Amino acid sequence: MQYHIYWTAQTQLLELQGATVNFQGIDHVYYENNFLPSGRPIAIWHSQHVFSTAHRISDLPPLMRHTEYEIERHLESGSHIFAYLVIAFYDDNGQELANFSQNSDTVTFTVPEDYNYYTISLVSAGTGSFVFHDFLLRPKQQGYLRANDQLIGNQLYTQLALPDTITSKTLRVIFTEPEFSNTDYPDQWIKTTQQAVMYLASSLPFAGFFRENQSVIINQINDNRKKANARHVEFVGYGPISSYAALYYQQQFKRSRAIISRDVILDPQKFLSQQDADWTHRIQINDDWAIEQPEDYITELPDAKNIADTTPALLIARPHWQRLTYLTYATPTPEEVRQQQEQALATGKKDNLIGKLFGK
Repeated sequence: MQYHIYWTAQTQLLELQGATVNFQGIDHVYYENNFLPSGRPIAIWHSQHVFSTAHRISDLPPLMRHTEYEIERHLESGSHIFAYLVIAFYDDNGQELANFSQNSDTVTFTVPEDYNYYTISLVSAGTGSFVFHDFLLRPKQQGYLRANDQLIGNQLYTQLALPDTITSKTLRVIFTEPEFSNTDYPDQWIKTTQQAVMYLASSLPFAGFFRENQSVIINQINDNRKKANARHVEFVGYGPISSYAALYYQQQFKRSRAIISRDVILDPQKFLSQQDADWTHRIQINDDWAIEQPEDYITELPDAKNIADTTPALLIARPHWQRLTYLTYATPTPEEVRQQQEQALATGKKDNLIGKLFGK
């Protein structure tokens, strides 16, 4: 899993005197200060807040102790200023245990064993202006969201699950419904069968409706079809945006079908015009992005109880992952194969015994 950290109205600001702060979008904050000394923190994010005194909720996720993480910074620096991140860990008494900083797009650090909370500060070097987009926080591993996945475009990730035995000639492509706070694949809701499954996820706001990297996505699907020896493609969406993507890409491939949810968005531009303007600044929607839902080759997932219905209101609601439990499978799981083999073995022994009894 990967966490998205934005500079929002809740973020604690430390240097406002002489500063210009313009929130142009959820991932586009313009900051300018021509009098700020180098090394001064501008903004700070906390993993722990006392709401009664700070009137804020925590804006950083808890981290696993003695685990290596990395932060990926997305920031456009001016000619005379840049900003870097400082990660600091504290014990129960508020004493600093360790801190990590580096002026690079990616910072790697190890979480102390006995930390109580931590902060991430945005620190200035020089004067002028910069644009802050976000930073991503994830466990350090060979891949990004998983140990074996890939980054194939601008904040676009993919993973291909190839079982040892493949009998299905259909590649299943699942688009991840985007979330505000994190990016992850819904693979825990998908059964392992004799079918190849490709996951696509984006950490852009609204996933950019999976249109920003269109040619990359199409090429990756074609490559994975070859790896899976698949003749057909089945696109799956389980929320408004992932279903839009499933419908759109189904129309780009012959011999394909789509499984979508009923709350699919068919016109991204109309949808975004009804949202808070802060969310839409960097999403460039073309007029021709609107699509129609065809009558053929489409299956709708039944509505399921949303996980968010039982989630405290202060937490970010999860998308409708439970809808994926309604997916059907044309090939068996390893457990089903084992049961079939045991049944066939038992039937064979029974037939052999009957043959011996009546074959005399």
